[in-house]
Amino acid sequence: MYITIFFILYGEISPAQTLPNSGGYKGGSLFYYFHVIRKDETLSQIAMIYNVSVNEILEVNTTITDPERIIEGMKIKVPNYSHFINKYPNEQWKFILYKVKQGDKLKSIAKAFSSDVDDIKYVNPGVENKPVVGEEIRIPVKKQNVIEQKLDAKDRNEREKNNRNERETQPVRNPALTFNWGGNENKSTSAELEETVIHCSTDCVEYLYKSGTTFKISIVMPLKKNDGTLDLSGTSFLGGALIAVNEMKNNGLSIKLNSFDIGSSNSIDRILYSPELRESNIIIAQAPVNDLAKLAAYAAETRIHLIIPFEKNAHSFVTNNPYVIQLYPLDDVIFRTLMSKQYNEDVFPILIKPEKPDSLMLDKYRTALKERFGKFVEQTHKMGSRDLENKNILDLNKLNLIFVCSVTESFVSDLIDRLSLVKHRLSVYGKYEWQSFEMINKSHYFNTNVHLAQPASVDYNNDAAKLFVQLYRKAYNNEPGKHAFLGYDATYYFLAVLRKYGTEFQHCVSEFNSVGLQSQYKLVRNNINDGFVNEGCFLLEYTPDSIEIKRK
Repeated sequence: MYITIFFILYGEISPAQTLPNSGGYKGGSLFYYFHVIRKDETLSQIAMIYNVSVNEILEVNTTITDPERIIEGMKIKVPNYSHFINKYPNEQWKFILYKVKQGDKLKSIAKAFSSDVDDIKYVNPGVENKPVVGEEIRIPVKKQNVIEQKLDAKDRNEREKNNRNERETQPVRNPALTFNWGGNENKSTSAELEETVIHCSTDCVEYLYKSGTTFKISIVMPLKKNDGTLDLSGTSFLGGALIAVNEMKNNGLSIKLNSFDIGSSNSIDRILYSPELRESNIIIAQAPVNDLAKLAAYAAETRIHLIIPFEKNAHSFVTNNPYVIQLYPLDDVIFRTLMSKQYNEDVFPILIKPEKPDSLMLDKYRTALKERFGKFVEQTHKMGSRDLENKNILDLNKLNLIFVCSVTESFVSDLIDRLSLVKHRLSVYGKYEWQSFEMINKSHYFNTNVHLAQPASVDYNNDAAKLFVQLYRKAYNNEPGKHAFLGYDATYYFLAVLRKYGTEFQHCVSEFNSVGLQSQYKLVRNNINDGFVNEGCFLLEYTPDSIEIKRK
């Protein structure tokens, strides 16, 4: 029998929001994701993100009359098979999309794929024993369970002996470029780092790095623009990454680094066919969302970890793909960070919004404030007025916590100017975008005790940051910006993870929190078949005398 396989989907689907099927099938229960279409997004790209076919999307969205013309902001349903996964909580599955041929029956299809007829019916509600020719159906196939064998006492003793021998032959790390990857501020040398005990889950087994083993990294970045000039974000990131690679090489790690220019007219498809990319252990990539979707699918297929350092909206690629890691914290993390400070006095929380606030931001603020404080006051501020003071909104006897629902520079500037004139005790809380405001009087940040949730922040008084700046200047005759620091932090962190846990580090990486030069990494995931998102975030506090970075 001739079988056509379109693509393979690994793992479990676990949507944030699901809806039972309301019709169109004879039986069973099909669930959906909800997806809001973004600018320039196509159904093909959406199908790739969720690992379904375009036809499957069209079948449950009858209002789409032309698949080539979908509207930004439209909310569509995408089939989700989590109900089947939940039926077998102790098994791992892959799903094969199969197009029915002449003469096919469910029994023969199930036999060809070592599947089960009842399971196929459960995944495809309403499918007949003799399915329609040309119909696309899902075939659930059980993955072979991987069982980690625990080391016995003799093996552990031998491993510890090898570790000691390896440490004695390796050079001591430069303490100025050593970070607290295990969260212990007193650890500074490579020997001490190796002795750090990290408690992992039952699936986590530490990896014994053998001298000569080469870890392979591929960096996919825009390096040149269409006019032939350098793309500073990509080249700076690569520059910082190269310093990290050199530092780890000096400490006995064998590394091969490949860089791919996705800028100018270079095609992601050409890069995906590169043999150097396929032999990578990790891929660090920044690219347009359409190209990131292809890289995410590539990561799932090849089981190569894809690290996405810049993109804020990469969360959809993480769902049901354990090989994707988003380093940029989600907005929910930003809001939790803003609410994280503890107080030793009575406080009075106030939510300040413009006359036409961003509805999504407002909802997130309301939710976070209710969870943190229970009760709060919500007030609209009109630009040019002293309404907060005139209406006696502020409390004279408590510390007023003012959370500002805006990242509009003119609104924030006006509000901060007004608040700097009041005599009440207050602290103002806002998002990281405020840091880049130019027209605002920054001295008022100190007067009003502004707090900003920052995904990244460099402490230039830190010895490690100072040395990195020196090395970067010497290597490139230029000043390192945020992309250079990020390139160092991300590359160094994942090389340290590879060394400690090997290429299948997804079982352990959530235990390996770190604070680097600029970034803080605390990787978490919703379930075992999802990828990771970073929950590391700083709270930048302006005090009357200085700026303090609150690192968790």
